Amino acid sequence: MKHIKNIAAVMALLMLTGCGSISADKTTEITDTAAKAVSAENNTGDGEYIYCVGSVSKIYSTAAVMQLVDEGKVGLDTPITEYIPGFTMADERYRDITVRMLMDHTSGLMGSTRVNSDLYDDNDTYNHDHLLGNLAGQRLKADPGKYAAYCNDGFALLELIVENVTGMTYTDYVRENISDKIGVTDTGTPIDMYQNEKLVPSFSANNLPLDTSYCMTIGDGGIYATASDTAKFGAAFFTGDDTLISDNSKNAMSTRHNDNEYSDDCGLGWDYAEMLRYKQSGVKVVGKGGDVTMDHAFLLTAPDEKISVAVLSNGGSSTYNDLVAQALMDVCLLEKGISVAEEELPECTILDEIPNEYEAYEGMYIMNIMGQGNMLCRVTFPENKYLHMEKITSRKTTYTDYVYTADGDFAELAYEVEDSGFDKRLLAGGSSRLSFEKNTDGTFMKISGGLYYPELGSFDVKTYGGQMIEENNVGEDVLNSIKALDGKKFLLVSDKYSSSNYEGSGIARFSVVDEIKGYAFLNGNGADFLLKISDSKHLVSPNTIPSSSSRDLLDITLDTDENGIQTIKTSFGTEYIFADDIPKFDASVKTVELIGNAAWYGISDSIANTPVTVTSPENSAVIVFNKFDEPIYTSHVKDAGNVIPMPKGGRVLFLGEPGSKFGVTA
Repeated sequence: MKHIKNIAAVMALLMLTGCGSISADKTTEITDTAAKAVSAENNTGDGEYIYCVGSVSKIYSTAAVMQLVDEGKVGLDTPITEYIPGFTMADERYRDITVRMLMDHTSGLMGSTRVNSDLYDDNDTYNHDHLLGNLAGQRLKADPGKYAAYCNDGFALLELIVENVTGMTYTDYVRENISDKIGVTDTGTPIDMYQNEKLVPSFSANNLPLDTSYCMTIGDGGIYATASDTAKFGAAFFTGDDTLISDNSKNAMSTRHNDNEYSDDCGLGWDYAEMLRYKQSGVKVVGKGGDVTMDHAFLLTAPDEKISVAVLSNGGSSTYNDLVAQALMDVCLLEKGISVAEEELPECTILDEIPNEYEAYEGMYIMNIMGQGNMLCRVTFPENKYLHMEKITSRKTTYTDYVYTADGDFAELAYEVEDSGFDKRLLAGGSSRLSFEKNTDGTFMKISGGLYYPELGSFDVKTYGGQMIEENNVGEDVLNSIKALDGKKFLLVSDKYSSSNYEGSGIARFSVVDEIKGYAFLNGNGADFLLKISDSKHLVSPNTIPSSSSRDLLDITLDTDENGIQTIKTSFGTEYIFADDIPKFDASVKTVELIGNAAWYGISDSIANTPVTVTSPENSAVIVFNKFDEPIYTSHVKDAGNVIPMPKGGRVLFLGEPGSKFGVTA
């Protein structure tokens, strides 16, 4: 990463992305310029804001279990069934999952239980209470221990281990054994931080004030803290500090899970057990990022130099916070006389011919980069001159070309050969490279290069990003039954009224893949999940990429409920109904009575563009979507009012407790 040299640019970024907090815990003074940035706050006037630190919470749950390891109450390599007797899965390999595998993401679990995961003004523990029930019906995506792929549910299970072993609630344990020990008072969970006046305010994309969203997957994402509290927590991992855990436990946490440079960089809990740019300068630095619906965080710790930097924001992303944290870390290290060297971009010598052996890598690949959803990629080598890639999603197809280099990999071109000619071959900015690996587990595409953020810096990335897939020769009767759903939409109904999942992924679209037989896309929240058709009722993820490119995999079951409505049940724990089955909303609708959690209506043309007034019961919400499936009204906006729009071609969603009634006046 090229670090940021202008600290003022850092502060400008934080103001642009929302409320921001930066804090550092260190043993030496730093320069005046950096000190101003490190101590800067947007706050309530009498103290710092409290943010959800998102997946930085995984370091808290890891530390909690490592305390029990230090006490001899938990064994890192002991199967978790020893500590969670009720844990079972529909895959006998679950018995081989150990505590260590939960911490280093190698458990083989599918990924995330998302039902009722983020709740507006509500701290219901449904997600925690039903975690084991959801996992009981799941398979594993890989043998436990085979490879690391980011997994939220593993840390939710660590939360249960803490509770089962100690007999305490996780909230009480964190307060007594982490917060109190490091001397902080503004750190906790949604249980004890609920409606705390210091919680950072939240805003929608168009700057409307929202109800507070609480992350209820506490072990993997639900710790709340100020920036200074978070930095103090990071300081507990300084070498020689046994406030929380022993040096042996800290060393175990900061040891990379394997030596393959294209595998994830994780240790136990930490995303980055070794950060290359610091390692090259002789400095050990560990880091962890986190993102929830509204808040974003990054914690960076140099244990030997005793520097801890925390950057929290409301808006933006943990990626931005990471870049800011590294800029501040660099300033602190420089004050200690340590200059962090920047890695030079590799030279690129382009060759005119691709060896014939690469023809074995032609074919279709599933790709998933940085958890941004699946795409289907067709790789060909026209006339053995260059690599041509078709990138296929559920909505569009784009094209990228690559040239063969003297290093035996492929460098990305700025233009397609078809448009610019082979002789031009202008390389794209940065150093994006592709290479291939074939082993007993399959054929994989490896990706290396930089992700660039103007005025902030860049990340160097190495990962397994793609996997070759074969045609799925499913029977024609099965294929035709699935094709009947092509282009159809499904609507979320499983979450409670306070769930933010309705606005983020309330509408999903199903589409059958034409480019290769036997596959389909389910698109939700703007991301595609590529699914392999098993039979007329089951579709599963074909993804076994040995990295976090296989995080959060999705299997689905198609079914019909007792009312004859088609449904989709997902391995995330969520359930959807067929959009074609919902009734129309027109002037005849005077009352809406809920049978379950949700009642969806398609807006009739007869009432389109005519606002209506809704009288809502307690514990309820109303959301309106336009014809593009975008939420344009939600009662989770503070002072939203009860007059709701009726956009033509849109949908209106009533949420509440079963049996509750809404009054409607046109």
